[in-house]
Amino acid sequence: MDPSAQPWAEFDEIPGEKFTDFLTVRAKIDELTEKVAGQHKGIVDIPIVLHVHSPTSPDMSLIDLPGITRIPLTGSDQPKNIEEITKRMALKYVTDKRTIILCVIPANIDITTSEALQIAQTTDPKGLRTIGVITKIDIMDKGTNAKKTLLGQEVALRLGFVGVKLRSQQDIKSGKLVQAALEDEKQFFAKHPVYSTMGPGYTGTRTLSDKLTKILYTHIKHNLPDIVKEIGERIQEVNERLTELGPPMPEEPNEKMQMAWTMVMEFCARFKNAISGREHVKKSRKEKASQYQGGAQIKIMYYHLLKEYSRPDYKITQEYDDDFLNNAIILHEGDSMPGFPSADVFVSLIQPQVELLKNPALDLLQDVYNYLEDLASSIQSECFIRFPSFGEEIMEKIIDILQEEREKTRYLVESIIESEQTYMFTNDPEYLNTRTDIVTVPFPHTHRKPRKKRKKMGCLRQQLEQHQERPQFKRGQMLRLWHLRKKRRLRNLPCFSSMS
Repeated sequence: MDPSAQPWAEFDEIPGEKFTDFLTVRAKIDELTEKVAGQHKGIVDIPIVLHVHSPTSPDMSLIDLPGITRIPLTGSDQPKNIEEITKRMALKYVTDKRTIILCVIPANIDITTSEALQIAQTTDPKGLRTIGVITKIDIMDKGTNAKKTLLGQEVALRLGFVGVKLRSQQDIKSGKLVQAALEDEKQFFAKHPVYSTMGPGYTGTRTLSDKLTKILYTHIKHNLPDIVKEIGERIQEVNERLTELGPPMPEEPNEKMQMAWTMVMEFCARFKNAISGREHVKKSRKEKASQYQGGAQIKIMYYHLLKEYSRPDYKITQEYDDDFLNNAIILHEGDSMPGFPSADVFVSLIQPQVELLKNPALDLLQDVYNYLEDLASSIQSECFIRFPSFGEEIMEKIIDILQEEREKTRYLVESIIESEQTYMFTNDPEYLNTRTDIVTVPFPHTHRKPRKKRKKMGCLRQQLEQHQERPQFKRGQMLRLWHLRKKRRLRNLPCFSSMS
């Protein structure tokens, strides 16, 4: 910057406007403060960003934090937890290891009770980035001075303390210029009987500015490798983002249609490959990758369907004892001939057991639907990353198709289970040859040896167990039908019929 250039300032809140009169800048700060925090000294965590351009100003960012307030002012907008709020605001900035901490402490208080110094020592225990600033050094009691504090004899700081004399409130109200205040400060320390005898580097705003600039440069040099690494990572992220965005948007309508159709075909191909296991859906870094994805995950869901009913030791009659079966026979015997149990006995006993299969099958249907919807959403967000609105419309059509196929499958599952409840299957070779008491004629194409009759209840129990072994009870078959059908439907989205 030209050394003879006039200093000027600008606010982020007032873009495009430059201020060369710093009295106007001060008035604007008050105006923006009242606009953000109210007129009753409220405290909010919304910064006012001011850029000052001057040939005599160091190149740095300065954050002016409010002091730690313990008790809210009467008649103000400050909440009761004002201490918690101000501490949280201070910690938000001072915990950053790249930040230099200016710990401002009034000279007329006991330094060992300073809340700001305690926070600085907690967040920077080695003192590598903390500078002590002693203010109000000109209003100390007569006969006292801050020499021991500045020399670090009371509380030691690795980067030391600097004493400054700032403008008083009366000076601010009377409009005393900063340059005049700096000259008064210089004369104060030069004529003071104690501070004038101290070596350089302990007093004065100029000393603080120079010291802060040197420390800041040293701090930047120390953190430069991390800064370069972070910049490289940001550049890589931006380049990856640009790669994902792809080539520029075409201008011709037919080229735009071709681009849209290409994205749709890419989605359909990736969805099909994910189901068939030829592609793995990308996971974010924070999201833990699942061991199984796509069709493998759906297959695992099928595997767990009705697993408790497929154990080798499971018997459908394990809940029925002989007394229960005998009561069922008596209940449905009515006025029929004794010794010939009614088929209604079998139906009444098997129906509750078949009904138990309904809810697990429907739950599995909903789980598979939810997984397919999430899978489609993940692939859609990658294929249509350049056009999120277009991707949302595609996703709506996909959900419509999945819901339509889910309802068809639900009807199929319920129909299969209802048919099982109303149909008795006895045309089974094993049942006819080994588990019947009354039938004496062998089943065709089998060789059955005559055997003794069993009790009615034993026969009924075996009939129930034989019914559970029917092929229709094998888990997952009806859901696989829906799984195959919905893959074919996703290849031809109805919303793009006009494209073809």
